[in-house]
Amino acid sequence: MPAPISSYVPQFATGGRRPVLVWAAASAGALLILAVVFAAPLLAAGGHEFSARVAYAFFGAVCHQMPERSFYLLGHPLGVCARCAGLYAGFAAGLLLYPLARPLRARHAPERVWLFAAAVPTALDFSLGLLGVWENTHLSRSLTGALLGAVAALYVVPGLVDLSYTARRRAFRVGAHASE
Repeated sequence: MPAPISSYVPQFATGGRRPVLVWAAASAGALLILAVVFAAPLLAAGGHEFSARVAYAFFGAVCHQMPERSFYLLGHPLGVCARCAGLYAGFAAGLLLYPLARPLRARHAPERVWLFAAAVPTALDFSLGLLGVWENTHLSRSLTGALLGAVAALYVVPGLVDLSYTARRRAFRVGAHASE
């Protein structure tokens, strides 16, 4: 005999809209940061010196911004070097494509070995170039960075989704304690 209809459990009982909102916000943030990477040279080329300086300074804390290691747009370097540009672009692409690889409501990250494996090409490209064994190029820097950035998204989304649930429970408990 089939179970009564009152025992039906919805498929997305634990997910709701929250994972979608978290993913959308993270994707929008990554795209915004990537836009600033490209806005810096566009602002400089358009004569908006102050805005360009602000955009370059925004990334100056996390990237060396060496002009000889950067892609150029309209005669000005991007806001970050080629490797960082690859990281940011790969991360944004990884976020956008995330729902094709994993369910948004999944709150566990893949095994860490995959993140370390994705870092190996970047580490090799950097190390072999530093040792003079391999002459890395803008292309090798950006592609290895893009791989690492895309795989990093597989760890960030579940962490943010889990954090969104944890933070809500914590806020609820803090509110409950305040009223006691």
